[in-house]
Amino acid sequence: MEHQSIAAMANVCIQMCESMYQLPSRICCFLLVLIQGGILDYYLITHKNLYWYGWIGADVAIGFVLFVAFMISYRHLRYIRKSSTSNRPIQAGSLPLAYFAWFIYSLALAGRVGIIFNDFAWELKEEDVFGPNTLKITICLAAIIFLLLLMSHHDAELNSERRHYIEEMTATVVFDILDSVDALDIMFEKEDIDDLPNGMGMCIITISCLNLILPVLPLCTLSRTHFGHHIQQESIILLHKLSLVFIVNLPLLVFRLVLWHALSKEISIFPVKNVIVIFLVFQDLYERQKLRARDETDSTASHHEMKQFPIES
Repeated sequence: MEHQSIAAMANVCIQMCESMYQLPSRICCFLLVLIQGGILDYYLITHKNLYWYGWIGADVAIGFVLFVAFMISYRHLRYIRKSSTSNRPIQAGSLPLAYFAWFIYSLALAGRVGIIFNDFAWELKEEDVFGPNTLKITICLAAIIFLLLLMSHHDAELNSERRHYIEEMTATVVFDILDSVDALDIMFEKEDIDDLPNGMGMCIITISCLNLILPVLPLCTLSRTHFGHHIQQESIILLHKLSLVFIVNLPLLVFRLVLWHALSKEISIFPVKNVIVIFLVFQDLYERQKLRARDETDSTASHHEMKQFPIES
């Protein structure tokens, strides 16, 4: 009896969430963006000057773009659901504001992160509430924001082909964001910064900031394919996978190897993640090329066969 009541309550919760079209995820995403922006603004205002209050205007603009993106995605999902229940073909358009919202948000985030780590990150003290740990956790909120933004733009069912496609396109985003924040950890110690070769500190900051913007590529691909409803766009997928190697994981791997072997610095376990992602990307590209070559061979053989044995009318 108790089990039945729990199941009934769970069904009620599911029905409520379904009727709200992922409204809780949209609200959480919106609030996290504002909280993250407010904390980063506090760092800039406290450690620089009052002119940095201007970043609040950027937060307002980001909030507006997110609000519009959520409104459009709500109408989009509602239209798709009505189309599917009426047995009509789904003809809903793409969701350009999904990747546009992330681009605007991540551009502002990367700008603030770059300024903080270039100008005064080493001045932060562990004993302060707004010290290095708070800053790292605040930047890491970008991973949660990405997941919430993604969730609010699709309704793919679990274990469906669409769901697998979406997960394939976004599988490494969260770990790449955490990887970038981990790479910035060395910028909290002035002595460690001074030990770095000339220009390496700026390279670390640049790569980490680019990594925050990079998820715009899978979001763009998903939007163009209507989140798995239509055919994949191979060119954007290829660009995304190559960027994972040559913009994110390979540079961070080289940087950590330099820290480890040349400077005898302590490093995290993220180099293993870098190697795994590089291997998986090239393995995936190899499999795709092998499948493409096989399809071309089969097509050529079929065409040759038709020439030898033409079908009589």
